[in-house]
Amino acid sequence: MALDIIKIQANFDKFLDGKGSLLKMQQKMLIAAAICILPCVIFFFLVYSPKASEIKTLRTQKVGLEEEIRKVEKIASDLGRHKAEMAEVQRQFAEASLLLPDQKEIPTLLATISAQAASSGLDVLSFKPLAEKPQQFYAEIPVDITVQGAYHNAGVFLDRISKLPRIVAVNNIKIDSPKQTGGEMILNSTFQLVTYRFLDPAEIVANAQKK
Repeated sequence: MALDIIKIQANFDKFLDGKGSLLKMQQKMLIAAAICILPCVIFFFLVYSPKASEIKTLRTQKVGLEEEIRKVEKIASDLGRHKAEMAEVQRQFAEASLLLPDQKEIPTLLATISAQAASSGLDVLSFKPLAEKPQQFYAEIPVDITVQGAYHNAGVFLDRISKLPRIVAVNNIKIDSPKQTGGEMILNSTFQLVTYRFLDPAEIVANAQKK
């Protein structure tokens, strides 16, 4: 009987020893797993997560910058087109400036017209500049002129006027008092020449205020 009790006690101790070894092994496995997982957790929270947020921010910035680049490229393209348009406008303005003199050139132009009449074989009976007629950005300068001479010479004069580098329009042509002199028909020709000039900025403002 005493021997049976001893055997039972020995088996029970053995069972406890086995359970203890099993618990120690599970603890060791948990510790090993924790050791393996811990660097990953530290990497995620200390390295990956902040970097992921930074990468997302950089990606957003990149998209924004790409959009800005597209806008700048479009502006640059439009700027080139606008520069070309401006150059064309400036060219047209330069050409118009040749056709429309400024104020200081008007006396010279009128003297040229009078000289052209004389060189065409006409006698200038009357040469009367009239008051300017301001328009939006230019002024009309009418001149009443009466010349005497052969009909052919009057035609030569008007042709020369049409070829002047400045714009000179011819209005209200009247021909009268024809007479035969030296085998040639002499007549008086009256017409109004109209030339133009650019208004300076101050004149444009003043004219606008009058309206």
